[in-house]
Amino acid sequence: MNFTLRVWRQKDSKDPGGFKEYKAHDVLADMSFLEMLDEVNNELIAKNEEPIAFESDCREGICGTCCQMINGEAHGPETGATVCQLFMRSFKDGDTIVIEPWRATAFPILKDLVVDRSAFDNITAAGGFISANVGGAQDANCILVPQPEADTAMDAAACIASEPAWRPAPTPRPCSSWPPRSPTSPICPRANRKRRSAPWPWFPRWTASVSATAAITTNARRPARRKSRCSISPR
Repeated sequence: MNFTLRVWRQKDSKDPGGFKEYKAHDVLADMSFLEMLDEVNNELIAKNEEPIAFESDCREGICGTCCQMINGEAHGPETGATVCQLFMRSFKDGDTIVIEPWRATAFPILKDLVVDRSAFDNITAAGGFISANVGGAQDANCILVPQPEADTAMDAAACIASEPAWRPAPTPRPCSSWPPRSPTSPICPRANRKRRSAPWPWFPRWTASVSATAAITTNARRPARRKSRCSISPR
């Protein structure tokens, strides 16, 4: 896409200023308006010319710092969008776009498309408000979601929730004292020390006070089962 830009150029607040024409070549439809201006400035810098001065901050359509008049409309033709979220697909190939700063006594021009917003910033910093109703973002819970999209989202959530069921268990990581000091020990020496420190004196009294059918667990090392000496010959 190619465009003809008529941009307001003004050196400072005392300069009368005027429009100057530029060409924007090979502009992508998915570019935002400020990205298009960045490309034009890159070409101007390559030609050793003064780039177009404009202001921006978040570039996410939140702050409104990129205040510009585009074709006589504040922030361009799109409704509820700032200049940084105005995309070039909103224009037709070959259009002539007029770009100028805001025309208001409270916002004097500093340079090109940059205006002095200190009057508004002082009101905001003081915790005040203005009487203009500019609206607000809609609550997410109030946005209606079509049933097919809701079903797809729930299926994706169920798939994510069931992921640990099919993912293989991670390999247990040994302690810092691995490998074991004794090649015959199946576990690390640190675990052996914890097992040897089990309180044997209270173990018989505690087992005598519980039911014989209760499950008894302890960290103490259990004695190895002795092999029976009797042998039964098969018939």
